[in-house]
Amino acid sequence: MKRKLFLAAAVGAMGAVGWAEASDPVGIYALVQKVVLEPNEDQPERLQVWGVFALAKDHGYQYHEPACGYLYYKLAAGKEEVCRAEWADLKKLAGTGVCLSFGGRYEEKGRVNQDYEKPSLPEAYPLGWGLQRARRGGEYSPVKNLLQFPLPVSPIGGEGVKPGKATLTVLNLQSLERKKAKYVFEIEKSTGEKEVSQPVAAGEKETRWSPDMEIQAGGRYTWRARAVEGEWKGPVVTATFTGKTASK
Repeated sequence: MKRKLFLAAAVGAMGAVGWAEASDPVGIYALVQKVVLEPNEDQPERLQVWGVFALAKDHGYQYHEPACGYLYYKLAAGKEEVCRAEWADLKKLAGTGVCLSFGGRYEEKGRVNQDYEKPSLPEAYPLGWGLQRARRGGEYSPVKNLLQFPLPVSPIGGEGVKPGKATLTVLNLQSLERKKAKYVFEIEKSTGEKEVSQPVAAGEKETRWSPDMEIQAGGRYTWRARAVEGEWKGPVVTATFTGKTASK
């Protein structure tokens, strides 16, 4: 079967490409927040994929609950250029809120690392059925669950933030069912001190909230966000960051 890759031409014509049907052999469904190519973008050898992920359970047809963090991969032996092509497509689609699928359920899929963990021991990239977009509608559970997560835009997990006032930003839900949703934010210091917002009306594409809590140099903070609509409360997305020190 010919692999389906979103190369430059395909990315530029997404409307014509359409949404791929959910496929049982899929290993990973993902909302990709950012992609980091190591050691450089020209000839990468390793890949960090940040976002929210639903990984297939073993070889069955069930998926784990979505988890926030990042996957860390290296080139699959003998398939280096195919990996690099797919990695380039992942980078193009990062931050769009589109639910993507890649990898195969009958291969090792890797581990979702917490955003405060340092990258180590990358696993072979799980080439499967190519990189595809999943439909926004329908009841297919791994896709529907992921589309109920707002995607953190800033601060991204693992990054340093300038001391002082901060603004927390999420990409609005891509779910067709929750267009009227508002967003509740929370920020927490490592000491346990918290501040929670009232529901914030959605912006055009992104929604922002600025807490009164100020970021301190060297401090560690976790912020969370969820969508709400009436009695419905969506799942919580999280990101952890630190306050920059003078040396950074």
